[in-house]
Amino acid sequence: MANTDSIRDDLDVSNGLFGKYDHSLFWPILIAYTAIMLCAYLLPDATGAALSGMRDWLIRNFGWSFLLGVGATLIFCFYLLFSPFASLKLGADDAVPEFSYLAWVSMMFSCGLGIGFVFFSVAEPLYHMYTSSHVEDMGVTGQEASVAKAVQLTLLDWGMHGWALYAIAAWAIAFPAYRLGQPLTVATGLYGILGERSNTSVWGRIANFLGILGTIGGNATMIGLGVASISYGLNVLFGLDLGDLGKALVMLVVIIAYVISAATGVEKGIKLLSELNMILAGAVLVAILFFGAAPTSYLLNLTTQMFGDYFSGVLGLSFWSDAGNFEQRDWVGGWVVFYWLWYVSYIPFCGGFIARISKGRTLREFISGVILVPMVLTVAWFSIWGGTAGYVEVNQIAPLWDGVQANPESGIYALLDTIPVGGWWLSVIVLFNLIIFAVTTSDSASFFVAMQVSNGNENPRISMRLLWGCVIGFTGIVFQLAGGFDAIRALAIVVGAPFFLVGIAYMVSVYRMLVATNEGRL
Repeated sequence: MANTDSIRDDLDVSNGLFGKYDHSLFWPILIAYTAIMLCAYLLPDATGAALSGMRDWLIRNFGWSFLLGVGATLIFCFYLLFSPFASLKLGADDAVPEFSYLAWVSMMFSCGLGIGFVFFSVAEPLYHMYTSSHVEDMGVTGQEASVAKAVQLTLLDWGMHGWALYAIAAWAIAFPAYRLGQPLTVATGLYGILGERSNTSVWGRIANFLGILGTIGGNATMIGLGVASISYGLNVLFGLDLGDLGKALVMLVVIIAYVISAATGVEKGIKLLSELNMILAGAVLVAILFFGAAPTSYLLNLTTQMFGDYFSGVLGLSFWSDAGNFEQRDWVGGWVVFYWLWYVSYIPFCGGFIARISKGRTLREFISGVILVPMVLTVAWFSIWGGTAGYVEVNQIAPLWDGVQANPESGIYALLDTIPVGGWWLSVIVLFNLIIFAVTTSDSASFFVAMQVSNGNENPRISMRLLWGCVIGFTGIVFQLAGGFDAIRALAIVVGAPFFLVGIAYMVSVYRMLVATNEGRL
């Protein structure tokens, strides 16, 4: 690792409580987010309006480019899956994976999906049933025929596109790190373009800065949604009506749990919690399938159809921009483009974290594991949750849509309340699931940010990880208290969008590195 050490020596570092770190990254990021939190707390309306205005401007003027770029990334991933490079490994030719396949997939699942997967499992299909442009054009808004289309659109948002972005970033970072001894930083992903200057050039420094900025904003969004859902669950299940102070206390509990997890390292804390989360989520899914309000046969039919609808329609839907209207309606920007930009803010974090846990995997195994395996789980998850929600809503078993419009976090608890036996206990499990997701999200994201400001150190100090966990957590809390659902969604887009250009550059970098390796030049 001499190459890594020489790079660290070239960078401006300090030592002390947080170990060696790059203060040209550390202090600007810390000051920027302190200022953002102060603005959100002291001037909530103005801050929310400013972020929403910037979000709307980005979507209105550049939505088409985000659709093209993310769609191209997915196509590039499938090219890699069947390319001449597919047998290349992350690391030496004889490298073996550090984690079992189940642990690897579980950690990716908790990292890349996390809280939002649970938060939107009921709310999003309902939004698409009533507000989607596709459903509107079909003339079946809120009707039985809208359920399958709503689930398909939800799968588009949570499907392969986000994972494709993460996969390219992870390979771009991990390939030169594990084969050439480069540090595990965002800038290392540009090695195929910048070579040995990737971590010391101005472009590399900008990439690191944007990567950290987006990571904190994207994960703060997720934590904010998680705390809202956890607080709502505590109120519904145990009668604890939490105010602003209560939500802050919930975040403190999450941070304490995260500190315990952080102290055990990736090999134990994140790994064990991620595996536990998969088991709990799977148990709830099976319970809804067999004991929920919707007939099991209907849910199995819907799941089967969604495999066909999603994979047969994904290309067209990827580039659908509502061009049938001279003025684009709000839905495509408010959902599809929003998700693409949210995922862009997650590229550095998820890419860097997946890079950290993927050593020893071949490119073919890597692409299929990062993209296709989570997709299968996603189809099952949203078909069962979303199908049950649609069935309950259309048959007027419970007014889910009315509740979701007022509080998006209410959907999962209201749906589980329709299960006559065991619904309350399933809600408790979901609440526990959300708490674990919040812990693993904080742990994984703070681990990544600490790794970046520590110049790619694979095991940054716990004090450094704790600091960034607090920044991420309390940014989410402040925005949740100050501006709610809309403001926190706007934050993710505004801070994540600039990294889109880095994500495109990663594709070029990956291709050039793979070609050079095949030709024996790397």
